[in-house]
Amino acid sequence: MNEEATHPDINWRRVRRFGYVVAAVVVGLPLIAFGITYAMVTTPDPKAVTDQQQTVTLYYADGSVMTTIGPASGGYRTVVRIDQIPQVVQHAVEAAEDESFETNIGLGGITTQFVRLATGVDAQSLPDQWLRLVRAVKLGHQQPKDDILAGYLNLVYLGRGAYGIQAGAQAYFGKNVADLNASEAAFLAGCIDQPAKNEDDTWTKQQWSHVLNRMVANNWLTQSDRDRYPAPPKTIAPVTGSLPPARSFIAKQVLAEAGLFGLSQDALRHAGAQIHTTIDAKAQGMAEAAAQSLKSADPDVGDALVSIDPTTGAILSWFGGGDAAQPIDTADNAAQPGPVFQPLVLLGAVRANPQITLASQYNGTSPQTIGGTQVKNFSGADCGPQCTVGDAMKNNTNTVFYKMTDDIGPMNVAKAAFEAGVSQTQVIGGKAGPSLRSSDNQTTDSIAMGSYPVRPRDMAQAYATLAANGKYKPAHFITGIASATGNPMYDADANPKLIPNQVFDPAQAQLVTQSMLTGPGLDGGRPVAAKAGATEFLDTPNNSDAWTVGYTPQVVTAVWVGHRKDLAPMQEGVDVPTGIWQRYMNAYLQGKPASQF
Repeated sequence: MNEEATHPDINWRRVRRFGYVVAAVVVGLPLIAFGITYAMVTTPDPKAVTDQQQTVTLYYADGSVMTTIGPASGGYRTVVRIDQIPQVVQHAVEAAEDESFETNIGLGGITTQFVRLATGVDAQSLPDQWLRLVRAVKLGHQQPKDDILAGYLNLVYLGRGAYGIQAGAQAYFGKNVADLNASEAAFLAGCIDQPAKNEDDTWTKQQWSHVLNRMVANNWLTQSDRDRYPAPPKTIAPVTGSLPPARSFIAKQVLAEAGLFGLSQDALRHAGAQIHTTIDAKAQGMAEAAAQSLKSADPDVGDALVSIDPTTGAILSWFGGGDAAQPIDTADNAAQPGPVFQPLVLLGAVRANPQITLASQYNGTSPQTIGGTQVKNFSGADCGPQCTVGDAMKNNTNTVFYKMTDDIGPMNVAKAAFEAGVSQTQVIGGKAGPSLRSSDNQTTDSIAMGSYPVRPRDMAQAYATLAANGKYKPAHFITGIASATGNPMYDADANPKLIPNQVFDPAQAQLVTQSMLTGPGLDGGRPVAAKAGATEFLDTPNNSDAWTVGYTPQVVTAVWVGHRKDLAPMQEGVDVPTGIWQRYMNAYLQGKPASQF
């Protein structure tokens, strides 16, 4: 017996109609809501991931990695195209996160998680979860699966500070994603679920095994291939901490140099720039060992070392300080050069008056009045009334070089220094201003005394011009820059500003080199031109700055010792920078043939 016969008093037609209405409401309202939401929401563009900030990588001259600089938001990321990600890696991630990804409409894990990562909305509330679901479906309709997968693989976090599959491959295996095998791919895919557990061997083994087994189940991996991996792959040790302070200064200098080419840090990060530098990793280690041998009782006394290949202008090593508590890059900080500026005085003099030779004689007595100014030699030394230029250079005779400057005019000395490579601007006391000038914007004969501050990098550059027989080859850190996808962004060989320029007559540069052959020596009697000297602190017996700068045909190195912050007396003498300079130069040149000037 049917219900209508049992209950004749009920209007069953009306009941059925009501049921139809309820069913329509239950089914229709969500569909209407979905349609309205679908029309209103926007979806993230997977291809826009390439505009994300990426990791910038700095390389030593030998191609080994110096450091990586992550996005401003933190972590490390290098964007790769889908065709750079092997199928085995793609399938491993699908096995771990969304096995039906290739066929579902967007409701699976990969598409919805890409929406979360790309929008930055974690969707904790029901309305947010609804929006994310609709966005995922719409995205699945609008975008190819490959684009969605590529976007996801470039955004997902895998632990160890690595964002994206390429950064993950580097962080865990020290290799590119293109070189991963099935076992390594499964390990990385297993890292996605709970990255905080990725240093737990038990957890990672469980995840790794699960991914490989699901790859077999989905016919993405044969059982025989699965059996080749009885245990999880070995990962490299996590890279912790940052560059030591000495090399942090190098990284800052490299980024600053890139800025000179119009490549801002933001541009470099968006490109995932690969920056190849001139820094010799072994030479840098030697420089740090030599510079850090300084042991001063005064904590503010520091040192600097800059080494250049004079044949190319490549900066081989750079030490601007090794103490994280001292933010000043001493290699880039101006200080009075004192006697080590005298070779540039002689350079200007022989160009202005080619009759000057090392045998030319000047009054080397001290004190004496020159151009209305009383001049004295360091520590009252006296070279005699007939002091040769060669002896004056050997003995740091101020009066000779002061007279030489007075004869040719101080601007001719400044011009020679600038053409040799001394920067025409210096930052002194936190303010940038014209180089080799006093506070009243004048260049006086005191330039002969090395009284105007210059940087260690300036002295290394100027002496490199002498070592190259008068040819100016701009010192530089960068040989080339390419994007993460390999597109060239900068090539030093194509930079017209780096073209060598013969700024001095080779014979005149050679004369200056010959004047320094009696300076500090090197092991084995190797031919070397060098100059050491210090500046007195006011009229006290103490020094304020001490320098040693010298070169062989293969390498030029400048070493400075002094106070990092303010001009002040110190106990250190010229023997300190000379010892640092000799230690570095001997180490660098060991095993290299001796070259004649």
